[in-house]
Amino acid sequence: MERFITLRLFIIVMFATVTSYRPKSYEYKIKQRILKNYDKTTRPVKNDNSTIEVSVAISLYHILDTDEKQQTFTSLLSIRQRWYDELLVWDSSKFGNVQSIHVPSDAIWTPDLVISNFAGDKFNDYVITNAIVYNNGLVLWLFPALVKTYCTLNVKFFPFDTQKCDIVFISWTYHGFQLDLIYNSTFKNTVYYVPDNQEWRVEGITASRNEKKYTCCEEPYPDVTFTIHMRRGSLFYVVNLIAPCFLIFLISFLGFFLPVESGEKVNLETTILLALCVFLLMVGESMPPTPDALPVLGMFFCSTMLMVTIALVMAVIVTNLYAKKDSKREPPKFIYKIALRFYSNNKDGLGSSSRNRLANNLQHNHSGEVLSITDSEMSNQVDNDCYICGHRSSDHPDSVKIEHSSIIIERKWKLVTKFVDRLFFWLFFGLSCLTQTYLFSQMVPAKTEIPVNEFT
Repeated sequence: MERFITLRLFIIVMFATVTSYRPKSYEYKIKQRILKNYDKTTRPVKNDNSTIEVSVAISLYHILDTDEKQQTFTSLLSIRQRWYDELLVWDSSKFGNVQSIHVPSDAIWTPDLVISNFAGDKFNDYVITNAIVYNNGLVLWLFPALVKTYCTLNVKFFPFDTQKCDIVFISWTYHGFQLDLIYNSTFKNTVYYVPDNQEWRVEGITASRNEKKYTCCEEPYPDVTFTIHMRRGSLFYVVNLIAPCFLIFLISFLGFFLPVESGEKVNLETTILLALCVFLLMVGESMPPTPDALPVLGMFFCSTMLMVTIALVMAVIVTNLYAKKDSKREPPKFIYKIALRFYSNNKDGLGSSSRNRLANNLQHNHSGEVLSITDSEMSNQVDNDCYICGHRSSDHPDSVKIEHSSIIIERKWKLVTKFVDRLFFWLFFGLSCLTQTYLFSQMVPAKTEIPVNEFT
């Protein structure tokens, strides 16, 4: 009976041993061999004076946000690091010619690289991924990261601006003699960012290596800085901000073509100014809130509002001049002389002697006097503002009589008002051309070239 029980137990043990035995892969054997007695907290060098060179590169997948107020830049990256681990080597001929294996990154030594200008909530909170280990000790570690960094955003040329945002990698505890950060041009940066329907277009990524030395230490502290060059897509802002504002501004020119007798010049300019104020309140949220610099687009809005305000002031002055036609005061002589000469030179067909006679009659006439202008001179006049209208008396068939001085004053004020209105128009037109040309020329910055050999 005891022999039977012993035999039965022996059979069960043998069966369990046979069924539990599985052939181990070469990758498993390699891991068992190289990770045995491996200390991931120690630099993987056989000589303490050796320096580990770590190559760094990034791949850009998406731009999530640019905050002009907080001066931050958020992007989705793939960070790639490469170095040689002298303790993770094996002879591939003894392990089925397996030349690479995948090892969890938290099971081996990894560089303590951090982003020095990190601005996120969790400092360098990376995803734990596998590292690729090659038989010669080369370790390649790739992992995704949602990176939020500080970036000095210059919005002077908004929305036609270009920005440069840096991502700076440093070693947190090792100096340059222990861990040397390098950028190898063969280990290139890549851009997988698709700009379709996005605000930004990436023009390239450049990399540079820098060294800093502090007074406390003789050792250098290297860093690798990646600069993302990007240009803002301006079509949305042109269609929704610049074009409507410019059209509202153009409407202000119509006020100069309204006859002053209509009394609508001031109303039109006031309505345009109110419409512009409401429009700027609506689009204010689209403007970057930067306290240190005023964007060119903001200057464009301010100049447009200022020009419309000037047009309103001009309309008020012209309306005020026209209202003085009912007064008994004559217009200033120097303005009236200029207005009379302007319209005489440009719109009538009188000779110089006739114009002088007409001007003298109008300038030296006193209340109650009758001005005489021959029929031949009247027939040559085209503009009614350049002569005094009257009625033909039955007693004087060859002359024109003006019976009341108020008619003379009224005609003079109308002529002055028309001249001032036309003068204001050309002043407003010239000032508008100068300001708008200057602002539009400032909106487009000079295009800077990016070194081609430092990005792909």
